[in-house]
Amino acid sequence: MKDDFSIKGEAIEALESVLKPGTETNIVDAHMVEELDVNGGVVEIVLIVDKSVERKARFALEDKIHDALESIAGILDVKIKTLTEKGGASAPKAASKPAPQSNAIPASAPIKGVGKVIAVASGKGGVGKSTIAVNLALALKHLGKRVGLLDVDIYGPSLPTLLGVSKRPVVEDSRILPLEVGGLRLMSIGFLMEEDTPVIWRGPIVTGIIRQFLRDVDWSGIDYLIVDMPPGTGDAQLAVAQTVPLDGVIIVSTPSELALVDAARGLQMFETLSVDVIGIIENMSKFVSPSGEEFYIFGKETVEKEAKRLNVPYLGEIPIDTDIREGGDKGQPIVLSDPECEVSQKFITLAKNLLEEGDKNESAGKKKGLFSFLKS
Repeated sequence: MKDDFSIKGEAIEALESVLKPGTETNIVDAHMVEELDVNGGVVEIVLIVDKSVERKARFALEDKIHDALESIAGILDVKIKTLTEKGGASAPKAASKPAPQSNAIPASAPIKGVGKVIAVASGKGGVGKSTIAVNLALALKHLGKRVGLLDVDIYGPSLPTLLGVSKRPVVEDSRILPLEVGGLRLMSIGFLMEEDTPVIWRGPIVTGIIRQFLRDVDWSGIDYLIVDMPPGTGDAQLAVAQTVPLDGVIIVSTPSELALVDAARGLQMFETLSVDVIGIIENMSKFVSPSGEEFYIFGKETVEKEAKRLNVPYLGEIPIDTDIREGGDKGQPIVLSDPECEVSQKFITLAKNLLEEGDKNESAGKKKGLFSFLKS
C-alpha cells in the first residue's frame, strides 16, 4: 500500500487538472487549496473560494475534486471543507464525506520528546548553510548529545547528497520513522522524491509538509533538533515558527558585503518576530594555501564586525577547505569522516559555542520565540 506522502504528491498533481470556476487557472496555482493532508489514505482538503461563487458552482467544483482524487490508488476517502475568503464555511456536501472540524492553524507547541529546536538560517543561498547545519549537528553528536536533523528546504533539499542517503523512510503506527546516519536522525523531502524531480508546490502545500515533518516524524528521545532552513524569509520560516517554539536561530553568512546585507535582514526578521538569535557563523572565511598563505577571497573580519553592530554573538568561522567540499559531494561530511582533523575541530568548537550561548540565554530567562503577530 502506498504511504501517505506518495499519495499526497499524486493528489497535488491531480488537483492541477481542476480549474478555478470561470478561468483557465487550476485551483493549486490559484491558491485555492489552503491545506491538503493525507492520513491513512484519507485526503482532507481546505478549499478557499471567492464569496461570489454560487453554492451550485461550489458543489460542482467539489465534484470535480472528488473525481480527480478518487481514481488515485491508495485514496480511501476524500473530505473537503470549503471556505469563503472571509472565513465562512459552506455546508458539507454529503454526510458520507464530512469536512474536517476546523481549518485553523494548529497552535505552536513543543515536540514531544525533543529537548531544544535550533534553526540554521541564512539571508541568501550559496553561503554553505546546509553544509554548516550537517557538520554542526554531527559536532553536537560528537559532544555526546542526541541529535536530529530536519531539512525543510522543500525546493532544494541537500541532506540526501550531503549524507549519501537514498533510502525512503517507513511509517509505523501512523508515525514516520526518521532515517539515521552517523548517529543522526534525519528527515528531508529529498528522501521522498525521485532524483532530479523538481518540487513546484505552492505555499500552503509546503507549509503542510513542514508541519508533518515536525509533528508526524518520531523525533522522541533527542536533545537537539537542528532545522536546516531554506535561504531567505518566507513560508518555511513561518511554518516552523507557527508549529514549534524555536529555542533559537543561527545565521550563516560569508564575509562578502552582499551576503551580509541579506544576513542582517534575516537576523532582524527573527529578532523582530521574537525568535532569539543565538549568533552568527562565518563560512568560507578564508583560503589557506598549501604553503600556509592566507587569502581572504570574500573579505576579512566583516562578519565579526557585523555581529558586533547587530549586537549578537559571533560563534566562529569555517575556512574554505577542499576536504569539506569533497566530503559533502561524497556523502561523507568531514566531522563524520575525520572528526580529529583541524577543520572538524572548528565545527566542534562552534558546537561548544552554541551550547554556551544557549545556556546563557536560558540563564537570562529568555523565552522560546514565536512570531509576534501570532500572539494576539
